[in-house]
Amino acid sequence: MYRLDRFLIKSEPLKYTLPWARIIPGSPTIVLNKDGSIQTTFSYRGPDLDSAIREQLSVMTQKLNSVFMAMDTGWVMFFESQRIPSTDYPTDAYFPDPITKIMDDERKEFFSSGDSHFESNYYATLYWMPPNDHEGRLRSFVVEGKKQKGLTEDDYLVAFKTVVEAVYEAFFACQIPCEILSADEMVSYLYSTVSMHRRKLKLPKHPLLLDQFLCDSALSGGLEPRLGSKHMRIVTIIGYMDNTIFGIFDNLNLQNFSYRWISRYYCLGKLDSLDEVHKKTREWKAKFKGVMDMVREFASGQEDNSNINQTAVTKYQQAKTAEMWIESDITSYGYYTSCIVVLADSPDEADVRAKAVVQTINNIGFKAKVEDLNSVDAWMGTLPGNVGRNVRRHLVSCTNLIHMMPLSTIWAGASRNKHLDGPPLLYTQTSGNTPFRLSLHVGDVGHTLVVGPTGAGKSVFLNMVEASFRKYKDARVFVFDKGASNYVLTRGVGGTFFDLGNEESGALSFQPLAMIDDDKERQWALEWICDYVRQENLEITPERKQLIWDALEAVATSYVGENKRLRRMTNLVNAIQSEELKNALAPLCSGGPYGRIFDSDVDNLQLGSWQTFEMEKLMNTPQIVGTTLMYIFHRIEQSLKGEPTIIVLDECWVFFDNEQFAAKIREWLKVLRKANASVIFATQSITDIVNSPIFHTVLDSCYSRIFLPNNDALEETMKENYGLFGLNRRQIEIIASATKKLHYYYVSSYGSRLFQLALDACPVSLAYVAVNTEGVIAAKEIFRKYGSEGFNRRWLMRSNIIEDKSADPPEEIAAQ
Repeated sequence: MYRLDRFLIKSEPLKYTLPWARIIPGSPTIVLNKDGSIQTTFSYRGPDLDSAIREQLSVMTQKLNSVFMAMDTGWVMFFESQRIPSTDYPTDAYFPDPITKIMDDERKEFFSSGDSHFESNYYATLYWMPPNDHEGRLRSFVVEGKKQKGLTEDDYLVAFKTVVEAVYEAFFACQIPCEILSADEMVSYLYSTVSMHRRKLKLPKHPLLLDQFLCDSALSGGLEPRLGSKHMRIVTIIGYMDNTIFGIFDNLNLQNFSYRWISRYYCLGKLDSLDEVHKKTREWKAKFKGVMDMVREFASGQEDNSNINQTAVTKYQQAKTAEMWIESDITSYGYYTSCIVVLADSPDEADVRAKAVVQTINNIGFKAKVEDLNSVDAWMGTLPGNVGRNVRRHLVSCTNLIHMMPLSTIWAGASRNKHLDGPPLLYTQTSGNTPFRLSLHVGDVGHTLVVGPTGAGKSVFLNMVEASFRKYKDARVFVFDKGASNYVLTRGVGGTFFDLGNEESGALSFQPLAMIDDDKERQWALEWICDYVRQENLEITPERKQLIWDALEAVATSYVGENKRLRRMTNLVNAIQSEELKNALAPLCSGGPYGRIFDSDVDNLQLGSWQTFEMEKLMNTPQIVGTTLMYIFHRIEQSLKGEPTIIVLDECWVFFDNEQFAAKIREWLKVLRKANASVIFATQSITDIVNSPIFHTVLDSCYSRIFLPNNDALEETMKENYGLFGLNRRQIEIIASATKKLHYYYVSSYGSRLFQLALDACPVSLAYVAVNTEGVIAAKEIFRKYGSEGFNRRWLMRSNIIEDKSADPPEEIAAQ
C-alpha cells in the first residue's frame, strides 16, 4: 500500500534550504548560519603557473599545508573559482581627440561583446561549527530567548577569528593577494552562488534573514535541473589519481564559458585523521586475499601467498605511509568533494559545457561524471556553509587539497589604476580567452622599462601605450622618438612633431636664458652651462663658475622688459671675462654650429598635451645631444603641474651614454614621480642597458618591465643578462618562446603575464601605430599637402579604412 501523504507534500522554496541566517552585528564579514555555525569569506588570487617555478610552488605548498593541518575537526573550507564573462569595459575616459577615442572604442567593442572573454574570481570560505554544548549560545543570535550562562558569543568569535587570521596570514606569506569581503561584497558573493543573475548588492540597514534577501531564482529539480530560466549541470569528480601536482586542474582556467568550481574540504584533527586512515588500512589489509583463498589455507593449514591482491597491498602500504605522515606532523587528512556547476540558456548547450568539463578532468587522469539523480543535492553542496549535502567521503591529504583546489590563476590585471583613479591603461588579450588589463603604475610609481630586440614590436607597443594614455583627464604625452615611428600617431591626435637637428626645417630654436631673472632659473642656467663647458674638456673651477654666475646676473639685470629678448647666448658670452670660457661657449652662439638652436631671441618650444621629438638626426651630433635634452627636460619639468604625464624615451641607450643625463637621472626620476609623471625607457639592446653605469639606478626605479620576444634569450650570456632583471628560469623561457610582433611579457611585483595587443580586431589602431618607413614618408607628404585638418581623412583613405574619396569618414573624423 502506498503512502499517499508523501505525494501531497509540497516542495520547500529554495530559501528555506539555504544555510545562511544573517551577518553578526559588529562583525560585517562574519555570517551566522541557521545551524549555529559561523563562516567568513575572503577573495584571493593564486599564482600564475605560466611564470612560476617548481621551487616557489613547493614552498607555497609547505606553508599552506602547515596552517591547514592545524585546523581541527569542525572546520570546513570551501574554495571557489567563478569564471565569468569579462564585459565590464570602463567608460570613464577623457579622450581629447577623435582618433584615440576611436581606437579605444574598437577595443571596447572587442573586449565587451558577447561571451568572447572570461576571467576567474576566487573565494575561500572558512566554516566552523563550535562544540555541541555551546551551539545553543550562538543560535541565540537568531532566536530570542533565555540566554545561556558560561562563555559568551564573543569568546567563540575570538576563537574563530584567530584561526581565520592564521589562514589569511598564510596566504599573504605565500604572496597570494587576498582580502576579507566587506558586508556588501559578502552578500553579493552569496547571491552569485544561488542566482542566475550577476549583480552587486548592498546589505540593507535592517535586513531580513539572508535567505529572504538573496533568493530571486527558483530551483527546479529532476535529472536536468534549472536555476531560474538557466539549465544547470553539475560535474562531480569521483575518481582520483594517486599522485598530484600543484595546479593540476589549471586547464579549467582555459574554458570559454562560465562556471562555478567548488572544492569543499572537511578538516580532521590529528586523532580523527589517524582513525580514518587506520580504517582504510584495515580495509585494504582485509582485501589481501579472497574468502575462498582463506578457506583453503585454513583447511590445508598452509599459507599460500600466490594469489595476493597486489593492488590491495599497494593501497595498504600507502595507508601505512599516510599514518606515519600524520604521526610525524608532516600532513593531515580530511574529506574532499569537488564539483563544477555550469549554466546555459538551453539544455543542449548545458550538456556541451558539462561534457567539456568532464573531458578536461578525465584527460588529466581523474574521473568525473555529470550528476543525474543526485543533481540537486550536489548543487546544494556547492553553497558555502552547506556542509550536510552531497557528502562524498574521499579521504585526501592537505597537500593533495592544495594541489587540487582552485588556486592557480590566469592573472587578468587590476580592474582600476588606483593611483590615477581611472581605468587600466590598456585592455589586451592573453591565453584562455582571458583579457589582460595593463597598467604601468605600481603604487604611485609609473616608471617602466621596455626591452627587446630589433623587429620585435617595440614601436607598435609604445604607440599603443601613448594613445591609450590620453584616456586620463588632462593627460600629457612627451615622446623622444627615433625613426619617426610616432609621426603618424602624433599628426593624427593633433600633436606637435619636432625634428631635432633638422636644419632644413628651422622650426625649433631655444632661448635658454629668457627667465634668468628668477633665482632658481638662474641657478639652473649656471649648472646647464657648466655641464656643457665640462663636455668641452674645460675644467670648472670655482673662479670660472663665479665668472659664469656674474655674467648671468649681468644679462638678467641689463635686459629687462621688452629687452628680455636680448638674453641670448651671444650677450652672455660677451659678458664673461674669460677667453677660455668664451671659446668653449662659442659653438652655442650665433655663427657657431649650434647657434641656430640656442642663440635665438625667442623660444618657440611650446609644450602642449602631446609633443614628439624626433632624435635620429640629433644623434649624429653627440656633442650637443646632452645639452639639448637637458634643456628640453628642464622645460618639461617646469610645465608639470600634477597632470598625468608620460615621457617616452625610445632608444634610451643614447641617454644612458650621456654623462650629463646619467649624473642627474636618479634625482630627475624622483622629481618626475612627485609631479605625477612616468618615464618609459625603451631599448633594443639588452646588452647596452645592462652594461650602462646607471643600469641599477634605472632598474630600481622602474617597477614595471615589459620584455619583447627574444629567440636568443636562452643563450648563456643572454640568459645571464635577463637574470639581472630579476627574471627566473621559467620567465626567460617564456620570452624565448614568445612570437615577435605578437607577444609582450609584463613583469612587476603585482604579477607576470604574456599578452598580445589584439590589433587584428582594431583596424584604425593598426593604421596609426604600425607604420613602416614607406608609410611615414607618405604621411609626411599628406600632412604637407592637407595640413592637420585633412590629415586623418586622407590617412584613413590610404589605409583602406575609408574605401574611396566619396565615402563618409567615421563620425568623429567628419566632425573635425
